[in-house]
Amino acid sequence: MAVHYPADYNIFALVTIDDLSCSPNKDLVKKISDKIGKEFIATAEDDKTLIAMLDLEQKLGKEIIWVVGNSFDNVIKKATILPNMMRRFCTSEMKMKPIFDWWQKNINETIKMGVGFRYDEKERAERFSKSFKTIVGKHPSGKNKWAEMEWREGWFPLIDNKIGHYTVYQWAEKSGIEFPKDSNCVGCFWKPVQQLRKNWDDNPEKMTWFANKEGKSHWKEEITYNQIKKVGLQQDFFFGTGSGCQAGFCTD
Repeated sequence: MAVHYPADYNIFALVTIDDLSCSPNKDLVKKISDKIGKEFIATAEDDKTLIAMLDLEQKLGKEIIWVVGNSFDNVIKKATILPNMMRRFCTSEMKMKPIFDWWQKNINETIKMGVGFRYDEKERAERFSKSFKTIVGKHPSGKNKWAEMEWREGWFPLIDNKIGHYTVYQWAEKSGIEFPKDSNCVGCFWKPVQQLRKNWDDNPEKMTWFANKEGKSHWKEEITYNQIKKVGLQQDFFFGTGSGCQAGFCTD
């Protein structure tokens, strides 16, 4: 998207966690801390995503603006439950809200937002929301007054140009940038069990973080993440297809 369909602003929202055991090397921690303007500990995404975004910025020759909201730990603590397929608040809180907050502070007028929905998932564009629920003032009682604010129009160039997964994959392979094989948070509950099982091998510390968050509530209704760790790995499974998010907010 950023390479082939230039925009005035390129925004990347980073999902953070507060687990030191998941921290990357000190050099990368410093680079990310500088990008987000605050202390960075770790991310729930693959660390290769961090490197890929830094390399992409160099390829573009243009700044990528990094934004960050509350850590995943704090989002869960405030909600008192884990997000799941019925309660899909994680993307809204840690991806969309930081982007919206940056927009409100720096632009605050309707924009055309490019979103990387592919042609083979064009149904996602039908769920695209032009508005975001935010605080718009105070009630006489002192409580926050909430309302839906329309702030963007959707632009879907991959759909318009009938670009599917294979074309994107081919470009990524030749781009000179090493993208993670599996996108989004490594423990995203939208991912199939086999992908999560593979992620136990590839990112054990982060999958442990996800597993340790389970208690009275779970990421998936039918199985816990510690149980997923014990599942046999299906060698012919097509790994790396992403989370298949149906929340209506996620982008590639």
